Parts: sequence; C-alpha cells; structure tokens
Amino acid sequence: MKRKRGVVVIGLGNPILGDDAVGLVVASELKKRLVDVDVVELSASGLAVAEAMLGYRKAIIVDALVDEGAAPGKIMRLTLGDLRTSPRRFIGFHDIDILTSIELVKTIEGESFPEEVVVFGITIQEPGCYQEGLSEGVKEAVPKCVELVEEECRR
Repeated sequence: MKRKRGVVVIGLGNPILGDDAVGLVVASELKKRLVDVDVVELSASGLAVAEAMLGYRKAIIVDALVDEGAAPGKIMRLTLGDLRTSPRRFIGFHDIDILTSIELVKTIEGESFPEEVVVFGITIQEPGCYQEGLSEGVKEAVPKCVELVEEECRR
C-alpha cells in the first residue's frame, strides 16, 4: 500500500455567489497560516472534491451550508455519518451532491481514500444570490472557523 500524505483542507465556493464563497475565504486565510497542510480552493463540487481528497490520511472540507432556521454564520462540524442523516444541504447547483460523490469515489478508489473526512459547514441565508463579498454574520464566522480547522489539522 502506498503511504498517504497528511491532511488536506478543501475550501469550496463560488466567489460571485455572496456567502457561498465562505469556504474559499476560509481556505485563503488557512493558506497564510498552515505550512505542513495542503490547502486547496475549489469552485467545483461533487467529484472534483472527492478526487482532491485522494492520497491523504485526512480531509477537511469547508463549505457554505443551508440549514433552515439557523442564523447565518453558525459553524457546524460534521462527519460523513452526520451528512448521511442530516436534512442540511451543502450548495452545489450543477453536480451530484458531495456525499454521493464521496461515497462513489471511496468505493472506486478504496485504499487511496482518507481514513477520516470532516466537514465544517458555515450556515448562510440566501444560496445563489449573485454578489461579491460575504454578509456580516458569515464574515464574522471566518476567523473562528479558521481556528477550528487549524485545531482539526492537529488531531
């Protein structure tokens, strides 16, 4: 079996869809702070995300999350098991959803897939709103999410 690299952090989002860019913003901050962790920014979802995890021991995903009734900026740490049973949804308009993609790639790639996948979802209010920049509640969550991801990288 090929030896796996350490940790990869994958920030997801679309820079022209307002709060949907939060994963990219967190990843950009982490790139400045983490030296021994690979940080990837992706504007794609689904299979591209699952493939970006291959060859790592642990993958951490940061993305916008829609959770009806939750205030914008709430940070949730989720596992793949949580995603299977949760009514929450991650943004991904033109692709198969993240959980289906992960399970498909995990089935095909087996040994190359990370032993652990953690998702940090930051709740947003209006998915698909065309604008640049984050709303105040989501913007305020960025530094805390950066800290949480840094802690997760050390686990």
